[in-house]
Amino acid sequence: MTQKWKYREHSGRQGKFRVGDLVQVSSYALTTEQNDRLLMCNHKDMVGLVVEINHHRSNKYPIKVNWINAKSNGEGIIKPKPPTNFFFRELKRKRS
Repeated sequence: MTQKWKYREHSGRQGKFRVGDLVQVSSYALTTEQNDRLLMCNHKDMVGLVVEINHHRSNKYPIKVNWINAKSNGEGIIKPKPPTNFFFRELKRKRS
């Protein structure tokens, strides 16, 4: 009985994430070139909720995240929206 609670089942997972997990942006995501919109946001305080995981092999960024407290840095007139689709290495679980 304790093993079922201790180990998450494999269905519905991508990497170490499941729908409903609270996540933050990892340092890997900040160093890649394709996430320039992420650098325009206040990424240190951003917390997101995994809302969907797409399991098709053709999908390069299978994890969809809704950001709860995304704010811009104030650099520029247009408020940038942070990206919503990520690869599992670009996210880390939020520690509570």
